[in-house]
Amino acid sequence: MIYRFRRDWKVLLVSILTIVVIPIVLCTAWFVDGDVEALIALPLWLLLMVGITLRTPRYFYIEKNLIIVKFFLGSKVLDDIRSVRPIEVSEIRRGSRTFGNGGFMGYTGYFHSKELGSFQILAVNKDELALVTLNNGKKYVINYPKELLKQS
Repeated sequence: MIYRFRRDWKVLLVSILTIVVIPIVLCTAWFVDGDVEALIALPLWLLLMVGITLRTPRYFYIEKNLIIVKFFLGSKVLDDIRSVRPIEVSEIRRGSRTFGNGGFMGYTGYFHSKELGSFQILAVNKDELALVTLNNGKKYVINYPKELLKQS
């Protein structure tokens, strides 16, 4: 079944500020100061924002032993699932981001913590989170409906 989740207010705020403020600053630097670096940075910034947006989760297809995280471009298939358990935001906050995005259009990337080890986050909010552990040891934190966690 397909599940969609709303982005939380922090994601919306960071996304809007990033889309509005950074181009204004770069354009101001170019037009007012004649800053050539700003002219180079603007298209690079645009490419980065488009890339992050295309790899942000749109929806989650969840079956008994299969989870597909669908992005605007492509998808991530999680099969051979060992366990799915609810996870609190506090467990994630104790970790550190090794590579990723912590707020623009969602939360995606690679993280590490003492308790969880290395894991990847693919989520659009921090309200309904679950830790999915595969049989090969890989761990993913994704949005997961609370009602499904109660059934397991």
